[in-house]
Amino acid sequence: MSDDEFQPLTPTLQNVLDQTSLQWVFVGGKGGVGKTTTSSSLAVQMAAVRKSVLLISTDPAHNLSDAFGQKFSKDPTLVQGFSNLYCMEIDPTSSIQEMIESQENGAMNSIMQDLAFAIPGVDEAMGFAEVMKLVKSMEYQVIIFDTAPTGHTLRFLSFPTVLEKALAKVSQLSGR
Repeated sequence: MSDDEFQPLTPTLQNVLDQTSLQWVFVGGKGGVGKTTTSSSLAVQMAAVRKSVLLISTDPAHNLSDAFGQKFSKDPTLVQGFSNLYCMEIDPTSSIQEMIESQENGAMNSIMQDLAFAIPGVDEAMGFAEVMKLVKSMEYQVIIFDTAPTGHTLRFLSFPTVLEKALAKVSQLSGR
């Protein structure tokens, strides 16, 4: 489709729901502007017109459990009263803790824990890893992201670039 053929759509909820090719929706903004309310409402509306919908919270505050009145975890969980709407709340701290506890050496666990939590951006890295697992499987017709406040989200989305630069630097240093 050329730029001449592109016609902008009227910004309505119905137009969003009608876009069958839409697979990803990011609901973002500053803290306290209604991201969780908007993403939850959109997920409910999408569930009425799609086979399967996943709502993911990347916000450390995790308000999806409050919004739906049920506890969610890092695994997609069916929302009560729905047959096709799933929610999950990514918890980078518990993901790091699980990774550390899976190691056998108890003495090293304490050191690894201190190191892991001291690394800048480690929470974004763990969140990114959880999301990438779901992207690979893509079992859902649409995924809606209830993002953290803007600063956290920008760090989360820029993580692949940061990691690439860090690995290039380490490679450069090890080549000396």
